[in-house]
Amino acid sequence: MPGFEDTPSSAAYKDDYYIYQSYDGLIQTAGVEYPLNSDSASSCKSSLNENYQNSSWCADNGASISDCEIKDIFSELQSVFGFQKDNTSNMYEFLMVLLDSRSSRMSCKMALQSLHADYIGGDRSNFKKWYFAVHIHADPNIIVTKSSSNKESLDTNYINENEGSLMELDNKWRKRMNELTDIDYIYQIALYLLIWGEANNVRFMPECICFIYQCGLDYLMHIRSSHQLIVTEELKFLDNIITPLYNYIRDQQYVLVNNSWKKNTKDHKEIIGYDDVNQFFWSSKELSKLRLSNGIKLYELPKTERYSNLKNISWRNVFFKTYLERRTWIHTLTNFSRIWIIHVTMFWYYTSYNSPTLYTIGYNQLLDQSPAPQVQISVVALGGALSGILTFAAIFAEILFIPRRFPIPTHWFWRLLCTLLTILINTAPSVYIFLFLPLDSYSIHGTIIAIVQFVISIITFLYLAIREPAKLFLVQNKKDLKKSSVHAFVSLFPNLRFRSKMFSYILWISVFAAKFSESYFFLTLSVRDPIRVLSIMRLDRCIGDVIFGTLICSQQANITLSLLFLTDFILFFLDTYLWYIVCNCLFSVGLSFSLGISIFTPWRNIFSRLPERISSKIIFSTCDSNKAYIPVAQIWNSIIVSMFREHLLSSEQVNKLVFQNFVSSGSKNSTMKPPLFFVFQDDNSFHMGDFFNPGKEAERRISFFAQSLSTPLPDTYPILAMPSFSVLVPHYAEKIILQLKEIIKEDSNSRISLLNYLQQLYPNDWECFVKDSKVLDYLSSSDYDFGNISPSHFNLDNNSAKSVNSEHYFNNKINDLPYYCVGFKSSNPENTLRTRLWTSLRYQTLYRTISGFSNYETALRLLYCAENTKESTTDISEEELKTFVSRKFTLLISMQRLQDFSQSEYEDVFTLLKSYPNTNIAYLEEEIIEDGPINYYSTLIDSERSRLTSKICNKYRIKLSGNPILGDGKSDNQNNSIPFIRGEYIQVIDANQDNYLEECLKIKAVLAEFEEMNLDSSLEYISQSNIETSSIAILGAREYIFSENIGVLGDIAAGKEQTFGTLFARTLAEIGGKLHYGHPDFINTIFMTTRGGVSKAQKGLHLNEDIYAGMTAVCRGGRIKHCDFYQCGKGRDLGFGTILNFTTKIGSGMGEQLLSREYYFLGSFLPLDMFLSFYYAHPGFHINNVFIILSLQLFMLLLMNLGSLVNETILCDYNPLLPVTDVEIPIGCYNLKPVLNWISRFVLSIFICFFISFMPLIIQELLEKGIFLSAYRIFYHFISMAPFFEVFVCQVYAKSLSDNIMYGGARYIATGRGFATSRIPFSILYSRYAGISIYKGIKVCMIIVFSCITMWQLSLLWFWVTVISMSLAPFIFNPHQFVWSDFFLDYRQYIKWLSSGNSRIQKSSWVEYVKQQRSRIKGTKGEKRVQSTRGVSVLNLICGDAFVMLIESVLLMSSFLFINSQNGVRNWSKVNPLLRIIVISLFPYATNILILVCCFLISILFMPIFSCCCTKGPAILAGTAHFLSLLFNLISIEVLLYVEGWNFRRTCCGIIFIMTFHDLLNSIIVTLSQGKELSDSTSNLAWWSGKWFGRGLGSKAITGPFTEFFVKVVELNLFVKDFLIGHILFFTLLPIVYIPFIDKWHSTMLFWLKISKRLNYRIFSKRQKRKRAWKTFKYYILLHLLLLTFLFLLIAPHFIQSKIPNLSECLPCIPQGLFQPNYQNNNDTGPNAPWFIPSAIPPPYTIRTVP
Repeated sequence: MPGFEDTPSSAAYKDDYYIYQSYDGLIQTAGVEYPLNSDSASSCKSSLNENYQNSSWCADNGASISDCEIKDIFSELQSVFGFQKDNTSNMYEFLMVLLDSRSSRMSCKMALQSLHADYIGGDRSNFKKWYFAVHIHADPNIIVTKSSSNKESLDTNYINENEGSLMELDNKWRKRMNELTDIDYIYQIALYLLIWGEANNVRFMPECICFIYQCGLDYLMHIRSSHQLIVTEELKFLDNIITPLYNYIRDQQYVLVNNSWKKNTKDHKEIIGYDDVNQFFWSSKELSKLRLSNGIKLYELPKTERYSNLKNISWRNVFFKTYLERRTWIHTLTNFSRIWIIHVTMFWYYTSYNSPTLYTIGYNQLLDQSPAPQVQISVVALGGALSGILTFAAIFAEILFIPRRFPIPTHWFWRLLCTLLTILINTAPSVYIFLFLPLDSYSIHGTIIAIVQFVISIITFLYLAIREPAKLFLVQNKKDLKKSSVHAFVSLFPNLRFRSKMFSYILWISVFAAKFSESYFFLTLSVRDPIRVLSIMRLDRCIGDVIFGTLICSQQANITLSLLFLTDFILFFLDTYLWYIVCNCLFSVGLSFSLGISIFTPWRNIFSRLPERISSKIIFSTCDSNKAYIPVAQIWNSIIVSMFREHLLSSEQVNKLVFQNFVSSGSKNSTMKPPLFFVFQDDNSFHMGDFFNPGKEAERRISFFAQSLSTPLPDTYPILAMPSFSVLVPHYAEKIILQLKEIIKEDSNSRISLLNYLQQLYPNDWECFVKDSKVLDYLSSSDYDFGNISPSHFNLDNNSAKSVNSEHYFNNKINDLPYYCVGFKSSNPENTLRTRLWTSLRYQTLYRTISGFSNYETALRLLYCAENTKESTTDISEEELKTFVSRKFTLLISMQRLQDFSQSEYEDVFTLLKSYPNTNIAYLEEEIIEDGPINYYSTLIDSERSRLTSKICNKYRIKLSGNPILGDGKSDNQNNSIPFIRGEYIQVIDANQDNYLEECLKIKAVLAEFEEMNLDSSLEYISQSNIETSSIAILGAREYIFSENIGVLGDIAAGKEQTFGTLFARTLAEIGGKLHYGHPDFINTIFMTTRGGVSKAQKGLHLNEDIYAGMTAVCRGGRIKHCDFYQCGKGRDLGFGTILNFTTKIGSGMGEQLLSREYYFLGSFLPLDMFLSFYYAHPGFHINNVFIILSLQLFMLLLMNLGSLVNETILCDYNPLLPVTDVEIPIGCYNLKPVLNWISRFVLSIFICFFISFMPLIIQELLEKGIFLSAYRIFYHFISMAPFFEVFVCQVYAKSLSDNIMYGGARYIATGRGFATSRIPFSILYSRYAGISIYKGIKVCMIIVFSCITMWQLSLLWFWVTVISMSLAPFIFNPHQFVWSDFFLDYRQYIKWLSSGNSRIQKSSWVEYVKQQRSRIKGTKGEKRVQSTRGVSVLNLICGDAFVMLIESVLLMSSFLFINSQNGVRNWSKVNPLLRIIVISLFPYATNILILVCCFLISILFMPIFSCCCTKGPAILAGTAHFLSLLFNLISIEVLLYVEGWNFRRTCCGIIFIMTFHDLLNSIIVTLSQGKELSDSTSNLAWWSGKWFGRGLGSKAITGPFTEFFVKVVELNLFVKDFLIGHILFFTLLPIVYIPFIDKWHSTMLFWLKISKRLNYRIFSKRQKRKRAWKTFKYYILLHLLLLTFLFLLIAPHFIQSKIPNLSECLPCIPQGLFQPNYQNNNDTGPNAPWFIPSAIPPPYTIRTVP
């Protein structure tokens, strides 16, 4: 290793120690002077001011108007319209950057014309689309006529008065646009930008802005033509035009309460939101009726006067709902009718054909006769009528969502009428065949009719499945469609390329070919025998029920068959999504091979040819190869040094990786020595581990960089011609820089500090950081001599130090201990900041994001120098570099809360600005005026002045109409700052992302993907030109999830994000199914900002705000691409709770999307292949999760009814190899074995579904990392019990979606991005997940127990995975869950949680938990400053959970009645199982009522007096009531066991019914008993304390006791439920606590870290230890006593049943039926079989033939 003698200075060494001497001249970084040939510098420096002295917009490039003249135009417009000065200055700068960007690659004339075409006059302009679709039909001054050729003509300022065809009129428009002068272009663009820049929330309504712009432009043209001098007061535009619209939008969602705006309780269908207002401007009919406050129509005024009268419009009387977002599942029928048609119809075809026993007259299994051919064909052909019925229902349901004044023609009645006719045509032949032909004979002409019917059925099915629902039975002229608002704003879908279209067709043909084949042979044929068995099964030997006799029990087989049909249909629906995943993955693999981005692509030359590819694909150079090698070396060395500075590489590794200057002996010239990394590439012994830490970040980044450059990239171009772009980072409360306390202090519920955890995750990085710290501390000492420095000074070479002196070695070790612990030895701010930054750069912080994306600046500097370096060089000044970067790149943080930051947050902001001085920050400023309203401003800070003065200094300050945060936050935050972005493209980034220098170097290629490098705007305004109108609206990019491998949960979340963002995105972009998901997509600035922005912002409805921008882009003709050669880093949630919070947010957001109009548009207008791509990539995933859970529920009901059936019948000796016509043995048996075999088939299907959920991750890993690493990762997932988590996540997705559809309440959930190392108490986990999954998991557990003891099947063991997942997953994945003392102290806290909150308000209590559950249904009534929330409509409650629970209760009741029906018992007894189960079910409620009456009397009469001496009186009373309720519930269970004759199977069946029935009753009581919940627990305290007056209850002090009484009846029942379930969970987890070293093993499983001493135990004083030990012992005893009690209640009845007398013989007749006899002989088969059971095969049956 070279010495230090040539190191130029200590400062340089502090930057890069060991990076010196031989290659320091080859590293290009910020602040270094670079050689540049002066000839290549821009010569455009003529008339521009100092801000744009290097701009490409100059006279030398053809600019006919100077920047000063442009600024004068902006000033004139500001004066005319009353725009704000800061808005004017900001928009002037905005336009100049656009002009500079476009002029850098074309002439100024063409640049200006292209911008005008994009904003105003071109085919891709949103304004032109609006003008031709709406305005010309609304303005009476424009004459629209139809010529003889059925074309339209018009008269306008832009179009001559001559009439002609539509094409001629468009040509006249183009001609007029082409005749405009450059000054006209500037005026029109500037006016649009100034309106847009000051529009604040109105920016979400693009056609509203078009309307305002048109009025303003007419006014401006009048002013200019009349040469008037107009001076309008500043803020007039905001006050007169924008604020009234803003106020209308705000007032729709908020109400003013005590001078504070509160969200009202309206649901979406009652709110006229952004889209409703915007769609008003789609309708020429509605615009033409727009009136002023004096009644005059706006469009009857001269167009020059319209703008001045906009302030006189009363907007409150104008707008209306254009789409009703009702909360109902019917949306899925209307929006996705084609999905239902495809699946329901095909299921009918398959199942009806294979269910002949259902329509065979007199079917006898011993003969197995077939139905008449015409009957079977006609039954199958009814699938056409079924598809028609579904279509009819979907069209008819549109009336629920589309009001009469919908701005788009729907042709609703015509489509409905034609669909009805289609149904009649498909149904008529069946009516004839079934009613007028013999059903048991073969009819020749009937068969012909049936065949024709079947052909019509197929045609109907294909037409209804393929044709867009909105276009059914309509014949539209394509040109007429293009000029309508339907096409312009709803269905202007981009045309796919031929390759993409073929790819899409082949993909979906493959999916459905595989699906329909598999479904028929695997699903349908497997259910054929169960259908036959159940459909002919006679259950008429169950006559013991005194009420129903055989009425209900005889239908048990039919009930089971119905459940089987439903379950099979759900599976039929599910497997389509599975085949979509399979085919999508395979097609994505094919695409990856074609692009060369797979690990299986030959990699022989990716590193050896890397310098050549850098030269050809990143650098634009005309130099020869030898000279071009110098900039390659500069770029490569900069990449390596950036990794070194990030502590990813050691100095020794850097020496092997960088180019070095080598001076040979006897020569003064230096030569370049390539790094060993490139030299050894062709060596067979080459290993990446020789140069990188194996499997670490540096290797991954270099590998992807090399691999990506081996793929096809767009042709490179000069850096000076690169378009300008911005990075937009919205920020709310995310960590900026971690504080030292957060880093080194252990959380009270964690056993490892954050710093220690990161040291284990990144040991090599920490080692490099420690070395760096030691060197910097040494260099900062008072004196040092570079000439005498060696590695031993820093103790970097431990072996050499150890060999010198053992004592010196150990002294060094002791001295170095602080470095290895906290990264510093002296706690001065500089040292602590370095540790904070090291940690923050490995955490999900804003600093990490800005650090990563600031690499764009470094990359641009490198490329500028690399492309402008020749032999005869002049220095490139720092000022020139800075100016160039500022022209091309802007990094903008939208800090919504900056004004409310704490002191530490402010310090972090200034640290950020000092580290990255070119960062721009915009924020929402509030100006509080005494005794006045709050003024809001959108403010951009002056970063340089703020950095120098260490205080916030503003650059631009634009006043807003009011608080812009009307939605969920992020979209409003983006919209607030978007006027301050610069450039043609925006990269939208979240505050938990990262970027890398090597990726930033590809930015030229990335921006070239927008296909705008060679724009020829002259074609836009040439008559009869035919240009491609589909712009690239959004460019997606890959994401590397840097939180992968951080524990099992973090890796699961990372894997899902990675596969969706890469594997699926690759295919979706190819077939036109990709949308916008927020990050790290690039946005076409002009396209998206003229169409509503980068997101949508109606509160709740647009919770998943980003995806709406993608849907808008697709509907309005924008193409969405995916870039596979570029990637950004992305963090993901890491803990159980945070991941599920994110899952809940996504699921709830999808519920809101299903209600939205965008889904209606896409579902109704998209072509079939694009519709299928959209559906299965977005709503299909979530609906699939709902169907998975629905299939589980149906299957559980099926198991209950089948278990009862099996338990009460004698099964046949089944041999599947024998023909079905053989007599079943024994005679009179029930052949249920085929049904039981189908159970195994169902379980296999579920297992396949589960396995395929891992398939994308497996394939992605195979492509990216190879077989070994992918198998390693999947193995880790399974041993870490990831399957349990996946099942739980599926339940959360389904629950959040279904709850949101029915109840609403979608809201932004701050997921938290920290490491999940802290233990969460049991009570918190239980309260979070009981309603979501635990309750259902316990019920599934009971059903599986019942199924296993009634019809044992090995395959049922699989469902224990489901039980564990749904019930125990929150505790399995809770860090340190099984620590001995914490486990029992957790139990203590759980008991306290159950019992607290009855004497005083406690937020963390069971009382608050159940109140929140009720308020979700009923809503809350706000008190004082507490905001009210909306309740759920009774209809939704009835159609939601209550209806489901009612159906479930009925089906469980049928199971219970049959298992008590004494089927096959000869000496049967009269029993009344219905009365028995109802009495037992209602017994707890009766006792609860009695308890509560007594408690109420006590509380009213005695508690006010008793509470004077004992404040815990109410708590004691509540505890007593809860204990008594628990006791009586346990008694009711034991009584049930007794009256069921000690039969555990029947008792288990009864308990399952009681659980469901109680849920139903509770739901009904809560729904009917009370109004909205109070925001606090005052009524609860009043009930137990008896103090109803003096609590601010008002009239509720009188009515409250009555409503609270019913609430308490339910509460007592729920308490018992939660007490028992909580203890069952504790009993289940208890054995795990006894496993030795369980905490270390469990932590290793969760964190994927080696068992380490770093998992520390908290330090307690002796007193604390004694107290903890005593508490642990007490609750250890209590828990085990309750466990023994539970086991006694469960086991004791088995031993004492013979000693308890049978009371049934002593009771009267009616109560006697309450007791069920046991041990009855129900074997009535063989010789005991009834006489009517056939015992021989009857004579063969021959079907007769008729004409």
